[in-house]
This record gives sequence, structure tokens and C-alpha cells, in this order.
Amino acid sequence: MNANFALYTQRLRLRKLTEADLDELVALDADPEVMRYITDGAPTPRADYIETLLPRMLAWSDDEPVGFYAASWKGRWIGWFHLRPSIGGDDALELGFRLHRIAWGRGLATEGARALAAVAADELRVSWVDGCARPDNRASIAVLEKCGLSYVDTRRHPRAPIEVAFYRAAPEAVVRGEFHRLLPGHHSY
Repeated sequence: MNANFALYTQRLRLRKLTEADLDELVALDADPEVMRYITDGAPTPRADYIETLLPRMLAWSDDEPVGFYAASWKGRWIGWFHLRPSIGGDDALELGFRLHRIAWGRGLATEGARALAAVAADELRVSWVDGCARPDNRASIAVLEKCGLSYVDTRRHPRAPIEVAFYRAAPEAVVRGEFHRLLPGHHSY
């Protein structure tokens, strides 16, 4: 992996997902509370990850900032974030995240999402940064709002059989998070 795309916030390490993250992904999706607003609590079968999800999550090269990131906090794998092409159209990138319950209520989702929002707005210079969540998922919607995104509409998600509240912001409205990159030749702290 290109070390330039390991991001560090005040409390998080974000690095590109790899095949080695499979067990962690399956364990994350086995928690009914984590999956409550995605599959109504049903776990994602390991076979789905192997056949479909993991290849889709690894579709971006390690030398570009777009893609899925494994998140670590206090040395523990706590979930993932993504910055990927938007469901809302061209020249937009979508923020997303899924975290273990131990990370909930600590501001970690906002911290990671703001760092990736800064990458999208300032480095990739996209026209829009957006995200979506089920309308009843107040915690995820609060994270999107804390990133400066505003409600646009409710729509059917093209990748999942759910209705989502769609949020969007132009780069000048994005609330950016601070981060730094791991320099080539250095190791994580």
C-alpha cells in the first residue's frame, strides 16, 4: 500500500482496506445493532463479502485517496470509512462509515468523515461531497450534518434495497477535519 494514503486524525488511523480485513468486516456486520439501519439487523454472510462486497471495496488502487479505509482507534480495528463515487451523480464523492458500537458516541465517525471530506473538497476538488443514511438513523445523519452537508431529498439507494435521506454540500460548505499523512518510509505511531 502507498503510505501516502494512510491518514491520521487526532485519534484515528485510516488506511486502505485489504483482503486481510475480511474477518473484521464479517465480525462488524455480525452485530445486529451495527446492521440495524442497513439490513434491519441481519448479518452479512461471509460468502457475500468474498464474492461481491470485498472485491467492490478493494476496487480502488492504493495510490489514490478514493476507496474504503480501515479505521483504528487506540490500536483497535473499529470499522471503516469510505470516499467513493456518489450515488448522486458525476463529480461528487460520497462519505460513508460503519463502526463497532465501542466507537459510537465518541465523535470518531465525525472525525474520520471530516478528514475524508477535506480530502474530497481540497485535494480532489470535487463539485460536491455527499452522503446518505436511512431517515430514522439520527446518529449517522448528525455526522453528515456536522460535516456541513444539508438534506436534499429521500430516495431509493441504488446499491441497497433501502430508502435513504440524501445529504450534499459544495466544497465551500464542507466542515473539514484535520489530518496528516504517513510519510513514505515511516511507520505508524
